[in-house]
Amino acid sequence: MLTSKNRIHRRTVLRGAGGLAIGLPFLSAMLRPGQSHAADETPLRLVIFYTPGGTLLDKWLPTSDASGLTLQPMLEPLTPFRDRLTFVQGLGLQITQLGVGHPHSRGMAGVLTGRELLPGSFATNGGNASFANGISIDQLVASRISTGLPLQSLEVAAGWSTGLGAGGMPHPANIINSAGPKQPIPPSGSPVATFKRLFGDGKTDIDQQRLWSTSILDSVAEQYRRVSQQLGAEDRQKLEAHLALIEESRRGLEAEVNATCKPPTSVSSDPNFYEDGFSDGAASDGGADAISNGAKVPVKGATMTELLVAGLACGSTNVATMQWADGEAKFLLGFLKDNNGKALVDHHHGYQHDRGFQPGSLEVIHHFYAERFADLLLRMSAVVEGNGKTLLDNSLVVAISEIQKPDTHDQRNMPFILAGGAGGRLRGNRLLRMPEQPHNNLLVSIANLFGGTETKFGHPDFCTGALSGVFDA
Repeated sequence: MLTSKNRIHRRTVLRGAGGLAIGLPFLSAMLRPGQSHAADETPLRLVIFYTPGGTLLDKWLPTSDASGLTLQPMLEPLTPFRDRLTFVQGLGLQITQLGVGHPHSRGMAGVLTGRELLPGSFATNGGNASFANGISIDQLVASRISTGLPLQSLEVAAGWSTGLGAGGMPHPANIINSAGPKQPIPPSGSPVATFKRLFGDGKTDIDQQRLWSTSILDSVAEQYRRVSQQLGAEDRQKLEAHLALIEESRRGLEAEVNATCKPPTSVSSDPNFYEDGFSDGAASDGGADAISNGAKVPVKGATMTELLVAGLACGSTNVATMQWADGEAKFLLGFLKDNNGKALVDHHHGYQHDRGFQPGSLEVIHHFYAERFADLLLRMSAVVEGNGKTLLDNSLVVAISEIQKPDTHDQRNMPFILAGGAGGRLRGNRLLRMPEQPHNNLLVSIANLFGGTETKFGHPDFCTGALSGVFDA
């Protein structure tokens, strides 16, 4: 029987050698005496999933009838989650009519902020620019739902060809998250640094990596034994599944270290440790140092996805962003094969328009990203929380890009997908055909979902109010 004596505090962590810390999922033993799961306040989360270069709208758009959605082959990996998907059609990035910079950069700045790209000193191949002129929706939400948590938000990235990947300064073509005007929040491109930020406050050198090579579960075994003695069978099962999720994340990181190179003496002294290096190929549009090899992108992205889900499940934060690439998307795609079984030899931007619009190759690329989106949703659906629902049920996941049409940079009718249950307020298996309007209205709806009463978000001239029919009351 749950009493005040055997109740476990919600912030309890298991802490092992080297400062590694594992937060606990929400358990029955964390409820106050007499309180039920129905009365608990499992948090609602926000996750942003970004992929570059828009889409092939004719292959992105599902068909819809009385039975719901039918996804086309390009997005077929998402079919198992059809009941958790809402496609939104008709929203444009009208905010990109203002400001300076190339359409890719304007889109990166505006898609989450609803604000224009400000002038600055960064070359964008469309005029010099700085960063967005406002806060992004994820950061507004984080200020409401991540207060008191270890991290206000978590931003991670996989494939990178400019700025972060090369150890340089952020660039407007890279950044979608913003703390305010000219305050970009670059994502972490390092699995090692992300793991340390989430679970360890010890060393960052080779000793820390050796520590990860031992089982995290072993390092906290005694604490786990003491905690589990206070739990019922259902809570023990949840805790074991939770720790298994952390162990899986560690194994993925360890496998990447062991498979790619010898660990460096210091992570910070070798910023390219998890990067691919640069290629001399496909360099006619930016020089050899602008093209990343790309071979490590799939494994690095999978590791980052595991870390993101673990961070949410452990209560480190309630807001997270997964950027699969910067807006340039200039890492080589040799890990993908076309319909004839031949490896893609160029980068994503090359297939968009650098060497002509190539929809066949683009369909392969977008299918790959659909697989990655499905992997995120699958991992979130595997985490059962205190209210008996999954992490996916208790989250809103928003899939975005910075343009719509790859060859022309058209930013009308943007490819927005909403996924998850949003705490019971998002019904999936729907295609919402909206009248043409600014995407700022979707940002207003998201702000309202997370406790706001806003009628505008971003630039006020590009808001007409929250969208109707997206979220249930």
